[in-house]
Amino acid sequence: MTIKQTFTLPILTIILLCFCVAACSKDEENFPVGEDWINLDTNVYFIDTLTLNTSTFKFDSIIVSGTERLLVGAYNDPVFGTVKSKSYIQLDNTEYSLDSDAVYDSIAVILKYDDYFYNDTIPQQTFNIYKVTEDIEYQEDAESYYNTSTFKIDSTILGTKTFIAKPKKEDSLHIRISDNFGKELFDQILNNTINNSDDFQQAYKGILIDADINNSAMLGFLKSSVVRVYYTVDEELDADESAFDLTFNSTNSFHNVSSNKTGTAFENLTNQTTYLESSKTNENTFTQGGTGIATRIDIPNLETLYDIPGTGAIANANIKLSIKQNSNTKNLYTTDSLSVYIIDKKANLISTLTDSQGATVLGTIIDEDTEFNITTYNIPVKYFLNLKLTNNNSDNLFLAVYPKDFTQSVNRYVFYGNNSTDNLKSKLEITYASYDE
Repeated sequence: MTIKQTFTLPILTIILLCFCVAACSKDEENFPVGEDWINLDTNVYFIDTLTLNTSTFKFDSIIVSGTERLLVGAYNDPVFGTVKSKSYIQLDNTEYSLDSDAVYDSIAVILKYDDYFYNDTIPQQTFNIYKVTEDIEYQEDAESYYNTSTFKIDSTILGTKTFIAKPKKEDSLHIRISDNFGKELFDQILNNTINNSDDFQQAYKGILIDADINNSAMLGFLKSSVVRVYYTVDEELDADESAFDLTFNSTNSFHNVSSNKTGTAFENLTNQTTYLESSKTNENTFTQGGTGIATRIDIPNLETLYDIPGTGAIANANIKLSIKQNSNTKNLYTTDSLSVYIIDKKANLISTLTDSQGATVLGTIIDEDTEFNITTYNIPVKYFLNLKLTNNNSDNLFLAVYPKDFTQSVNRYVFYGNNSTDNLKSKLEITYASYDE
């Protein structure tokens, strides 16, 4: 470990520093704070050369239950391969009483945009609708749906639409589906063959909304989307147009996100205990929403802080991550913050990263160089480092960096690794204060 800077503090600076220094040290409970520091020989060290190792891994699956958004789409990414998402929808119905003069007209899926899109929406997109033939419910002992969850479908296409996506200009996408399907459903309700929700879901398990593999964009839709059945009621002089909606069951509707990694750097990431060191990927590390790809950060030699003479504490600590130059574009955009989690050696989630007060910590932008298209994020890790220093199993604590909305987006990031150019590489910066008794 190399200490870049060390100096003795004047009394006023000591007093101010005392308010921000946490008492975590070789003797945490006895570490003096407040006025007791005034009479101590106190030194502050700025350290940015502690080892920090970055790598890429892939979760076996990620939970997608409870998301507000449904993802449907596909696109080919030059780094991450072909990314695709389809959505399984369980339908609910409350309309079981129709006028005896009602006449079926048509049926359509109405997908409400939620403004999210990723990659290029200018080319035409194609969606296909299928009938699900298996009960959409949690499988085996699971209590959630995962991005890998699937259910059986009828291979016959119920409906298809080729369109130009306008998620910012239009509020919804209408996809007309088979009248044979629609009229059969309508007649069963009209004839009282289906007159309750149990009968309805027994006959109609749900639908699958799938994207053509040659699409160029990922689109987000609200779970308040519906399947709308249109009909008319004949009157003496005219026919009134009417409709009823089959709503999306928000609990049992989810997206399945997959990627074809053939030919990519992630091709051999077959399980979440396999790590791809940044030194093997041109000094880069990666993360992508939806598919489970994430960046792992390891700080292996933190205890060398104890080599500093005296009793000390971490006053401040931050990890800096910079996005690789020109790896993000207008279509493959990044957001203003990153999610960070604490994981173990097997990449099992332990908790979100927090500060000492329990507030969630995010990676936020601290520098944005628009000329060279480089963005740097800062992750406060003081609490995490103190946790490692006081945990008997500290070698089993790591950080995982995700995109924001990891479960309901496909945003991707390419970061500089820990051995990249000095001013851009991933690094840990620590301010450490110590005193001699």
